[in-house]
Amino acid sequence: MKKRTVIYARFSSHTQTEQSIEGQLRECYDYAKRQDLTVVGEYIDRELTGTTDKRPQFLKMIEDSKKKTFDYVLVYQLDRFARNRYDSANYKAKLKKNGVRVLSAKENITEDASGILIEGVLESMAEYYSAELSQKVKRGIKESLTKGYFIGGNCLFGYDIVDKHWAVNPTEAEIVRDMFARYKSGEKAKSIVDRLNAQGIRNKSGAAFTVNSFAKIIRNSKYAGIVINNGETYENVVPAIVDKDTYETCNRIMDNQRHKQKTVQEHSEYVLSGKLFCGYCGTLMTAEDGTSHTGKIYHYYKCFNRKKNKDQCNKSNITKEKLENLVFEATIEYVLKPQAIDKIASAVVEKFNSSITKSDSLALLEKEQQQVQKSINGFLNAIAEGVVTKSTKERLLALEQQNDILEEKIALEKARQVQPLQYETVKAFLTYFARKKYQNDEEKNEFFNSFIYRVVLFDDCVYIFYNTSPDAPTKVKLDKDELDELKSPEHRKSTRLQPLGFKLGANGGGRGIRTLAPD
Repeated sequence: MKKRTVIYARFSSHTQTEQSIEGQLRECYDYAKRQDLTVVGEYIDRELTGTTDKRPQFLKMIEDSKKKTFDYVLVYQLDRFARNRYDSANYKAKLKKNGVRVLSAKENITEDASGILIEGVLESMAEYYSAELSQKVKRGIKESLTKGYFIGGNCLFGYDIVDKHWAVNPTEAEIVRDMFARYKSGEKAKSIVDRLNAQGIRNKSGAAFTVNSFAKIIRNSKYAGIVINNGETYENVVPAIVDKDTYETCNRIMDNQRHKQKTVQEHSEYVLSGKLFCGYCGTLMTAEDGTSHTGKIYHYYKCFNRKKNKDQCNKSNITKEKLENLVFEATIEYVLKPQAIDKIASAVVEKFNSSITKSDSLALLEKEQQQVQKSINGFLNAIAEGVVTKSTKERLLALEQQNDILEEKIALEKARQVQPLQYETVKAFLTYFARKKYQNDEEKNEFFNSFIYRVVLFDDCVYIFYNTSPDAPTKVKLDKDELDELKSPEHRKSTRLQPLGFKLGANGGGRGIRTLAPD
């Protein structure tokens, strides 16, 4: 049975056109045909960037993956999926949970551990490009705001856009002033909204006012003539409808009302989820939260078999922070030392570049050019032998013109091809991770997704399998105090990995770190 895939495509309004979508779809359909995949649907976001979660078709695709109606998400290139490595890892994890994998039509990435590392390199390069492009766009926006131009988006109630500038709509502006005045004098938001709707007044989109839409007007500083963009304040862009004192007073009132913006509670992320396995029974270790009798919340990993039935496995629970820090430090020490970085960079470049193949379109164009060039040479030889007629010259000129057209098409097609990875680029990517200061779970999650393939945990040691060398894990010896186990463990000898054919290797490090190598 053929594997089912959906195609996701998007284009950014500031860099691409509708033709970009058509090109992405064409390449994806060609790839699906070569790989014997059945395309069962398309999700397309137009004029939206990959750096935002506000992509309706993308989010619908993630939600639809729960229905198990497709096996793959096919994109033109990985940067079409997401330009931020954290978002990419987050959404890929959601798809993986539903049995769906992301494929790239232009980047031949294998499903093994080395493929994960290559994918990380490509995504981080795309993220760098996105950040660089974002800076250029920001500079353009700053220039437009400095000149007082409208920079796009929805026009607010109370304004019109005239010749790329904000202009006060006199009728709507009076309504806005009345809204602020009533709220400032103590009238409730619902009462104001009910009055507007009873009078048949509608917002810019023609819909009735709601308490939420009213709150957005009160909160919007543009009504006081203030535009804040990228940390800078502009007061020459939008003409004020209300004075600053009225705006600030209304916002203080709203701060004390139920419309006060809620703070989002941060949840601790389990960056080893899906990668951590119990060394005794082989099942995944799952994330758990617990509360002590004092009310303190603990975060830890627990064997899934033991969670279902405590008699099935004796593996003790492990404190989340202690284990993640230990694995993190071991990875920095083993994988990201200078000599290892050189070796890994060379291996990644060799594997990726060896997989690059010409597209069918390029191969056909080059074959056609060879035939045209052969014909041109034939006519030139004939001319050299004195066989010259009017039709000979005309045919030769036509062939040369055809050859020029083919050269342009070939150049364009080559520009669309996957570019080989450069050793220095990959080395810079790895060095970036080695030197970076990891200050939060989001940054650590990015790190773990790039390098950690699997972690197998016993009560006396942990085996860390890396994407750089998935067949040669690193062994780190543990002790109870170091891991701060929540329950006193029943220590047993670690034997599960012995049948896999691993032996202790020569590489070593501090803290009892040993590298295992396959026979």
